[in-house]
Amino acid sequence: MGKNIKLSVEQAKVLEEEQKLLILVKQGLLMLAAEDKQSNISNIQFNNIIELRDSLADTLPEDVPAVMAQMERMVLLHTHQDSHNAASGFNLDTPYFAHIRLRENNRERDLLIGNQNCFSTHLPCPIVDWKNAPISQIFYRYREGDEYVEEIGERELEGELITRRMLLIENGILMRINWPGGVLEDLSSENGKSNKWYLVSQIIPRLESGQDKTLDEIQVPDKSLSNSGKTTDLSFSGYRVDKHLRQITALVDPQQFEVITHSESGIILIQGGAGSGKTTVALHRLAYLMSKKPQYFKPKTVLPIVFGPALANYMSKVLPALGVHGVSPRTYHKWVSGLRQRTLPELPSNYAENTPMDVIELKRHPLWLKYYLEEIKKRTLKFRELFEVKLAKVECLEVVLEAWDALSGLPLIPRLLRLVSWSKGEVSIDKVAKLSSSRMEKQLQNVLEQAFPELFESPHLLIYQIWNDCLVSQEMLVETVERLAPGEFSETQITSAWTWAVRQYQKRQEFGEVIESDRVSLVEQVEGLGSIDLNFEDEKSLLDEEDDSLLLLLFQLLMGPLQRKNGKLLSYTHLMLDEAQDFGALEFQLLVSLTPENLTSVTLAGDLDQRIMLGRKHETWEESLAHLTLPNGTKPDVTALEPLKIGYRSTNEIMTAAKIVIGEY
Repeated sequence: MGKNIKLSVEQAKVLEEEQKLLILVKQGLLMLAAEDKQSNISNIQFNNIIELRDSLADTLPEDVPAVMAQMERMVLLHTHQDSHNAASGFNLDTPYFAHIRLRENNRERDLLIGNQNCFSTHLPCPIVDWKNAPISQIFYRYREGDEYVEEIGERELEGELITRRMLLIENGILMRINWPGGVLEDLSSENGKSNKWYLVSQIIPRLESGQDKTLDEIQVPDKSLSNSGKTTDLSFSGYRVDKHLRQITALVDPQQFEVITHSESGIILIQGGAGSGKTTVALHRLAYLMSKKPQYFKPKTVLPIVFGPALANYMSKVLPALGVHGVSPRTYHKWVSGLRQRTLPELPSNYAENTPMDVIELKRHPLWLKYYLEEIKKRTLKFRELFEVKLAKVECLEVVLEAWDALSGLPLIPRLLRLVSWSKGEVSIDKVAKLSSSRMEKQLQNVLEQAFPELFESPHLLIYQIWNDCLVSQEMLVETVERLAPGEFSETQITSAWTWAVRQYQKRQEFGEVIESDRVSLVEQVEGLGSIDLNFEDEKSLLDEEDDSLLLLLFQLLMGPLQRKNGKLLSYTHLMLDEAQDFGALEFQLLVSLTPENLTSVTLAGDLDQRIMLGRKHETWEESLAHLTLPNGTKPDVTALEPLKIGYRSTNEIMTAAKIVIGEY
């Protein structure tokens, strides 16, 4: 194993078969391109292409690449498409990554699996897209020699998978063949020789057996090659690190494939240890959904989001290789910061770089979801009480209260504004009579102007008020935390968080970035408290990164749905959250609230043992996801799939040592 062994008759036959098949496929794709572009190609040129194609039968093997290259140059002549988009956009560099042969009713047929469908008489056999060709699931679910029974559309197919090969094709050249007989690899690039094929390994890692294999059972070949003296990283797998998962689709195991093709609706949680393929599966699932329903899962309505910029950058290179274009992976902080600045531009755009741990933990705690709901409910009830008291002697009070109650489905600010518009006769309310009293109309507006002066000009200031009130009032903060998160924060931690919040608030007031009427100056509130240093002239007006989530959640509760730059509703048909273990309840709630309530589609991928973000206090997925609420007020359907069991990143020896060191978990 791991040595350059002379190919057997069977192995040489496999190599010859795959090389010839690739030539025929490339020839067919070039002819298809020429046919599609015939209107731009003269008859003489078209006939020359046909002559070149026919000459391939008598061409020596070593001269075939040159003839193929000449055909491609002639096809592209007088067209403005580059070589990567020949054959009506088909990629000649990597036309397919797998070859299967099926036997059904004593009849054999070949299929190639790639990232696009191509059915043409110019091809020796069809190329099917793994994402939207149901028959491709046979490749992922069965091993060579297995009998299969699959429902394909309305038909039930029964047969035997007699050939199953994974292929690495780069720049239109066959580089590697993986099949149960071994791993054949062209080592020309390693040793400088031309077209030198070697049997790299006779033992194949059972990558397709993820459902019933554990990491300890996988045999990893020696990757050192005696002639070259070099090590081919992951040479057994068909995976090139620098190619950004170009060929990884062929390596998806049955368990991973089931996750990828799982129901498009609901919240799907993908779990697994380091190197188990969570990111790979999540990205393939995104590509699968977009291919399955392209009119619904559009690039602008699909959002892959992570905490780390390195992973976001990595995804941006992987997705195009999976046929996904126009989708921009984002880091959570950059995304939420941009959204908050667009929604609430009065607040500063600078963020503190030294936020204390106590503040981070407190501001990421789900207690704020409960507190904001309580506070808004309290204020909503006060408005009704205000109407009953202040308008008690004005006619038509019953109609006003009826209208107020009928608007209970709206957030507080739109509800107040809608009530005023109704009183003026500008809008109607279903099943509520029009207001017939001009005196009530004027009195209602006067009452609201006195109770909420900013309602008609700057209603969003109520967001800042509720956000600040609990944080800068020590008594209120202590009471709220002890009531909604009993025993989770010490008195010292709460005091530390309050002190920091006071500093941030006062600095914003000094810069005049948020004006709140009828509020006691914070200088007066903390006067005489020597423990707080309010002399920080050199500091900028700052927010904490955690404030963005709090502010946007409050905006939704008070003002209504968030919007895009063009004013349309901000909604994502699919969210993909990688590194999900670092997201907290507030981030989950904000993101899930931006999905359609009738078809929530979210993929979470993470491992609780790999948490690195500060302020993530919960120990289980159930605790973090228990706080989620859909826009319609219902709890979402969360499906926690069986954790991925195979780790592909480390060898058996490394994992064995790791388990001894860290124990079962």
